[in-house]
Amino acid sequence: HYSGFIIELSEALKKEGLILSAAWPGIHRYQNLSDEALHAFDFINIMAYDLTGPWDPNRPGQHSSYEFAEDCITFWRNQGVPAQKLNLGLPFYGYNFSDLENVYSVHFKQMVALDPSFAEIDRLGDIYYNGKELIALKTRLAMEQTGGVMFWELGQDAFNEHSLVLASRRALTGERNPGLLAAVNQ
Repeated sequence: HYSGFIIELSEALKKEGLILSAAWPGIHRYQNLSDEALHAFDFINIMAYDLTGPWDPNRPGQHSSYEFAEDCITFWRNQGVPAQKLNLGLPFYGYNFSDLENVYSVHFKQMVALDPSFAEIDRLGDIYYNGKELIALKTRLAMEQTGGVMFWELGQDAFNEHSLVLASRRALTGERNPGLLAAVNQ
């Protein structure tokens, strides 16, 4: 009864001037989500990450590549969702595959704390994550092909000049002013 619930909820929220959003997997649509229910959402956050991880330790690699972001956008556009209703999810974490018996998540802020230069890369040995340049590239992709971006998860960002939020904002505005850091820290 999920689709009926979503349609009814959307109608009730609209009467109150509220919106309905969801976060959906990158390239999977649940069978119980009808077209009518899908279009009842005001916007959809695409979780364009977790292509691999601890649940699949024998497939180490980037869990959130640029190509996967493109595939996710294409998937949801092919479901009939208008571009302006989509937000591309950008991860502030990655996975450490150094020990396949113990694959675990790493936060971007942890990588930057180890060495600030790690903010400029997306891989350190068998640790895969999104650095500033990949986040900037995906932000530009999102602005060309969707309505915006969504971050998962802000608490995992580096709250300094290496911030991924700041990298995303700079990609949008072309701004190179470190004074924007104050806005990120607030």
